[in-house]
Amino acid sequence: MAEMKDTSSKPSPVDRLKAIEKQAIKKARKTPAVPSPQMSLALWPDSVRGVPNAVLRGSLFTVSKTREAFKKRELLAAVDGIEVRFMGIRFNQTDLDVWEMLLHLARLQPLGNQVAFHAHAFLKALGRKTGGKDHEQLKEEIARLQSGTVEVTWTKNGKTFGGSLVSEYYRDEETQRYVVVFSTKMLSLYEGGYSHINWEQRAALGNNSLAKWLHGFYATHAAPLPYKVETLKTLCGSTTKALWEFRRMLKNALAELVEVGAIKDWEISWDDLVRIENKPSLSQIKHINKASAPTRRNRSKTSAGLKKAPI
Repeated sequence: MAEMKDTSSKPSPVDRLKAIEKQAIKKARKTPAVPSPQMSLALWPDSVRGVPNAVLRGSLFTVSKTREAFKKRELLAAVDGIEVRFMGIRFNQTDLDVWEMLLHLARLQPLGNQVAFHAHAFLKALGRKTGGKDHEQLKEEIARLQSGTVEVTWTKNGKTFGGSLVSEYYRDEETQRYVVVFSTKMLSLYEGGYSHINWEQRAALGNNSLAKWLHGFYATHAAPLPYKVETLKTLCGSTTKALWEFRRMLKNALAELVEVGAIKDWEISWDDLVRIENKPSLSQIKHINKASAPTRRNRSKTSAGLKKAPI
């Protein structure tokens, strides 16, 4: 009669699985949980507005008060290296005021989340009145930002952002409480470089659209290059026909920039080149033409870097 082999010392397959599971649970308890990375804007200071360079270096937000409506993708004026196309009702500097303020609120939480505010407080923050016409103007501006289609192409790397500058919005007609949502794809605009816009200076420029455009344009330059008067006229989207008239408006606008402390000095030379002596801030030096690709920032950390959105 054959002897029976003693197999009591060998664990069964079920026992081995239980042992593996036990080890996995033990390891998981020792390993701290890592929250999912979230797509967020940089936490810039309250005194500035973080704005993508691509929207400041051309005529996407024009100085003209005449609003053209483009039914097809229209190529707009912009500096070399950027192509901007637009379809919808044209934006101007009042729309940019609203968009910059919306971005300022959105920076406090991940993109894709709801950004809530009341129209009255929002208008006051913009330095506007709070009457019926002002509320209607705000409705029109937010609607334009949501309905307009923007395409920005960086010709160097062949990448294109396409979409609206406001993904969607909701409004309570009784309380005038707004909820605005930005797409995470917005981060691709920031990956192309962004600048800090001094909000106090911009607000001090009042209704001078050309001065506001120049303020944003030169904020994207740590060391501004000289530009022809005619080139600036094209880039800002001015509808002024006579170049001499635009030159007069330009001189007044540049003088206002000096007055609010945005630039140190300026001149228009004999060959019609506009030269600016800038006063770069520490934040401007740090953020202008940010070349390194942003990385995803975890909200559990204090990093102020940008998050990279897939294109």
